[in-house]
Amino acid sequence: MLSFSLTAASSVIKYPPNSFCKSGFNTRKTIINQVVGYDNVPYQQCRKLEEDKMKYLVIANPEAGTKTLDTTLEQVRSAFEAREIIHEVRLTQFPGHAAKIAAEGLSEGFTHMISLGGDGTSSEIVSSIRDTETVFGIIPGGSGNDFPKAAGIPLDTQAAVDNIFSGRPRKADVAFVDEKCFINGFGVGMDGAVAHDFGELGLRRLGSFGYIVGAVIEAFRFQGFVSKVDGEVGTASATGRKLLLFGASNGPFQGGKFNLAPGADIFDGHLDIHIISDMHPIGRLFKIQKVLEGRHEGLREVSIVRVKQLRFETFTDLPAHMDGEIFTLRSGKHSIRIGEQRVNIIVPA
Repeated sequence: MLSFSLTAASSVIKYPPNSFCKSGFNTRKTIINQVVGYDNVPYQQCRKLEEDKMKYLVIANPEAGTKTLDTTLEQVRSAFEAREIIHEVRLTQFPGHAAKIAAEGLSEGFTHMISLGGDGTSSEIVSSIRDTETVFGIIPGGSGNDFPKAAGIPLDTQAAVDNIFSGRPRKADVAFVDEKCFINGFGVGMDGAVAHDFGELGLRRLGSFGYIVGAVIEAFRFQGFVSKVDGEVGTASATGRKLLLFGASNGPFQGGKFNLAPGADIFDGHLDIHIISDMHPIGRLFKIQKVLEGRHEGLREVSIVRVKQLRFETFTDLPAHMDGEIFTLRSGKHSIRIGEQRVNIIVPA
């Protein structure tokens, strides 16, 4: 095994480079400075090994969730500094910025990308690093935090930070609506309208409870829609039915508390398609509790099926969301699929 020696007077201390470099920066600095000086070959060997080590890029969204970012960042920085790990923190400034930062980080040689934000921030990062060997970690900082829940990642900040260093990488699925990727869920119809309300009506300050408030509002306000689905979904085709919502789940939860697809698994290579037929506003209101608890699968208005891909068509523009990020789904033909690319996410060991 390769080793080098630090000589002082008559004593010789032998260190394998890896164990020496893992001994802690302050320890190494003291040994090298007192014994041989920083221009010595052993120090240069060790520095090269340090440069070859893992580099972490933390991408933080200051607009996500309800927590104070400064406090969370202090916890994160302290954890990295205590472990003497090379890291950098960059803040997003506009929608899509997390994807841009992640792409830049790849070109700069960062081996680990850490999302500090909500599912939308994580989704953007994954769009840039999917199907690479980059390791992806999450420190939940959003309102719903549905994707980290699906991965088993702790929602407590300190526990999530600890998981970054103690967890193990596991390949998780990445899904697509047309050519845009998502990691947790896509919805169109009433749940899309709720996601729009969450941002536009100031419900974000309520955290995940804001989605429940939005659901109550839309139970009385949302107008059903018609969609044509390619093939059978559950026990009945969506074609010809007026729908309340239609969507795809990679993980079981959407909107923080809604257990839309209780059997969904981000590691199983499939999507759970959920279709709920339209109903009277009072019926909608009473069914909200069942959806929250994941007890809606047996309802006659509900169809859920596990697929790898699906085509559908809408006949009017509809409110929609992907991983909580709102947009308008234009009328026309669309596709949903599980991608061949996957992402290395750090999960509890």
